[in-house]
Amino acid sequence: MRELKPTELEVMKHAFTAIPEQMGAALQRSAYSPNIKERKDESCALFTPEEEMIAQAEHIPVHLGAMPNALKSAVSNCGPGKGDQVILNDPYSGGTHLPDITVIKPVFLRDDLLGYVVNRAHHSDIGGKTPGSMPGNSETLEEEGIVISPRLLVEERTINQDVIELLGKSRSSRERIGDIRAQIGANEKGAEEFRKTVKRFGLEEYRIFKDQVMRYSEKRTRKMIEELPDKNVNSEDFMEWKRDVKLKVEVKIEGDEMYFDFSGTDSQVKGNINAPKPVTLSAVYYILRCLLPADVPVNNGCYRPIDIHVPERSVLNPEPPAAVSAGNVETSQRVVELILRALFKIIPERIPAESQGTMNNLIIGNEDFTYYETIGGGAGATSTRKGENGVHVHMTNTKNTPIESIENDYPLEVEAYELREDSGGDGKNSGGDGIIREIKLIEDAEVSIQSERRKIPPKGVKGGKDGEVGKNLKVCKGKTEDIGGKITIELRDGESIRIETPGGGGWGEP
Repeated sequence: MRELKPTELEVMKHAFTAIPEQMGAALQRSAYSPNIKERKDESCALFTPEEEMIAQAEHIPVHLGAMPNALKSAVSNCGPGKGDQVILNDPYSGGTHLPDITVIKPVFLRDDLLGYVVNRAHHSDIGGKTPGSMPGNSETLEEEGIVISPRLLVEERTINQDVIELLGKSRSSRERIGDIRAQIGANEKGAEEFRKTVKRFGLEEYRIFKDQVMRYSEKRTRKMIEELPDKNVNSEDFMEWKRDVKLKVEVKIEGDEMYFDFSGTDSQVKGNINAPKPVTLSAVYYILRCLLPADVPVNNGCYRPIDIHVPERSVLNPEPPAAVSAGNVETSQRVVELILRALFKIIPERIPAESQGTMNNLIIGNEDFTYYETIGGGAGATSTRKGENGVHVHMTNTKNTPIESIENDYPLEVEAYELREDSGGDGKNSGGDGIIREIKLIEDAEVSIQSERRKIPPKGVKGGKDGEVGKNLKVCKGKTEDIGGKITIELRDGESIRIETPGGGGWGEP
């Protein structure tokens, strides 16, 4: 089999990477919910017939890293053919948490399977005991919403009405079904572009490309690892729950391979901070991507030089029916910081101080509406620059919901949206400042919050100061009440919720 020239490989890499980018644009344009069309809480990727990821859009790390598990589950359970699409959200079948719904479509050119197009989008509600399907106090998966095991959403180009009826049981069902139809359409767009791109280069050239580009990414990844010193380092940290829950990792570098071992992490808990194994894997993949040069194509080849061990029935690899809604959004952030702290012992000049370490998930809703948002905060400073103010960090990578959209689509008024000055840790390079977001209800509703870094601050390094912890405050008649990091409460018309997000840690002596 011939090898593609470097110029040919580069041209084809960009052509195939453009496919999930176009899928994402189509999904955002046609979605109903502000969470997808404004915040862009969705991700798209392209896979080979061998179920290996070959290209992804620069969307959400926690979505993308878990997608390979979802695809394997969908194919093994449903065996989709021409004209089919599979749907799932089960965290124990390759999902992340229940609001994230994955839709998968096989793509054929005549009778040849080219691969699969996959998208995942966060729905603002999927049933469960509270609006938004992310209760602050859930203990089992069924409390968090409708569990969709892998099944055909579209069969021979016809939408399965049983699935539509199932989604109709969620709150704001019209919005849910509209978003699902947008996901179906995004995959159709991706399939059309996939076939068109393969025809442009030729089927045989495509087969050469998919194998060669993954070998190339593997080669570049091994070279990056080989340039690191052979070392064995570890770190531990704690999740904020009813008690502190320990996370632990050992990172070993040997030649051109890396090993990640999470032995010593606490057992799964009767709460929602459990992270499904695909979420834990996605945090490792994200770290790997951060270490790689920017020009390396991200695909399954990057993951071949690494080995990951996550103990069963741990908080990073739970078994059903454990709740997981906060594990996807909060624990994933903390796993990233955990690994970075270990790597700091090897390459300190390349590792930032701790960032806000949370997504600050805020959900406000009743039976008629559901508003969901993650709120940015301070990024950790680096050895060369100050931390960014008011940004989403690490596993999030979404935008905010514009004030105009919030007030137009929901019975809410935004009272404050500003930087939380001086919340970043001081240092030679200071940490970034957090955000203040205060929202007043103009209807009675339930408020759920899932957040971290309300007790343990983001740490500075090399003498840099810690960032400020975050605060979640109920505001009623000018009085504020701290309501804790993970909670579901009822608020009345005229009352407000105020989120003050953490700052990032400083780098170096002030």
